[in-house]
Amino acid sequence: MLALLLVFYLGILTQFHLGATFDAALAPALFAQPTTTLDYKTLNEIWQIMQRNYAKPGLSGADAFDAASKGLVHGLPSAKFGDDFSAYRTPGELKADRAFLAGSFGGIGATMSSQAGKLVIARVLPSTPAQQSGLQAKDVVVTIDAQTTNGLTVDQAVNKIRGNVGTHVRLGVLRSGAVKEFDIVRATIIDPSVESRDIAPGVLYIRITKFAENTADNFHTALNAGLQRGDNKVVLDLRENPGGFVTAADNVVSEFVKSGLSTTLVGRDGKKEEHHVTGNGLAYTQTVVVLVDSQTASAAEITAGALKDNHRARIIGDKTFGKGSVQTDYPVSNGGDVHLTIAFWYTPSGRSIQRDPTNPNSGGIVPDQAVPLDKPEHFFDIQAPTPDPSLDTQVQAALVALK
Repeated sequence: MLALLLVFYLGILTQFHLGATFDAALAPALFAQPTTTLDYKTLNEIWQIMQRNYAKPGLSGADAFDAASKGLVHGLPSAKFGDDFSAYRTPGELKADRAFLAGSFGGIGATMSSQAGKLVIARVLPSTPAQQSGLQAKDVVVTIDAQTTNGLTVDQAVNKIRGNVGTHVRLGVLRSGAVKEFDIVRATIIDPSVESRDIAPGVLYIRITKFAENTADNFHTALNAGLQRGDNKVVLDLRENPGGFVTAADNVVSEFVKSGLSTTLVGRDGKKEEHHVTGNGLAYTQTVVVLVDSQTASAAEITAGALKDNHRARIIGDKTFGKGSVQTDYPVSNGGDVHLTIAFWYTPSGRSIQRDPTNPNSGGIVPDQAVPLDKPEHFFDIQAPTPDPSLDTQVQAALVALK
């Protein structure tokens, strides 16, 4: 009920900024071009009732503002259109997200995924606070700073775990049927978005973990180094890649596709924005296999879809996530922003991979060859002390396909 009451944030916005009482006649001034009419008087009345009667006193106007803003920007589109990606980000959340895409942030050095409704540590980076504290892949995070993680998305949990360098975060972790507490001191985490090495004679393995600000340049450098060594086959690993910048995806596609489209964006007015490859790639003739899984999303799906539709790669792994929408950021005066869905993207052949939230089997890119990863711990980790691709069933399938 509380979430429903807060979904229209403007009642709280006016109370928080203009005082405990609010003249509804002032409401239109908050909008340059209002398109609908909200019942500001009733919203303010609801807020007053909550302040006076809620079971625990001391409701914070600032917290209410943030919660209501999130409810408006995420809750309303999600309920009406099934849009899970529009969001209001507080100044702190925006700062953390920008640091993530820049490749350096205050954190513990572990990645997280959602498995069967649980928040699971997917990967622990070497020489980080997470590794030094004893955190392990497959640990289930049940509490963060003594607060339950029930109902949290991966993004929400990650934002709680990240923070200023030198501060502490306490994680309650379920492992082997018992909960263990970890007190971890945050440090500066350098998270490269591109990792590469030769994994067989003439075979260059390149993993892109996200499409960040420097991904295209780093990918170009890694690809060029492999080609200079004489590699003529490429395994492009996009597994567990949540996406990022569309332009970075366009540039990665351009390394392999000489002419044509990487993607097409279609906005609310139906106008199409075609993204063409640059024509300045390095690897137009090399054989390419792309690895994907259920966590491959957004810009990573753009890349896989473009290489598939342009007949430049064989796709191996699991069906991808199915995020066929594009968001852009609109700054607001408090230092946060509105991360808003403004278009849907299509593969070069005109296919939408957008998932229908009412049908879990819809959307995504279906691989040319379905190959599951037999065990999460067998995921090829190029940063491990002794990286071994032989246990990774999907990597091995890629090597067979390249032959």
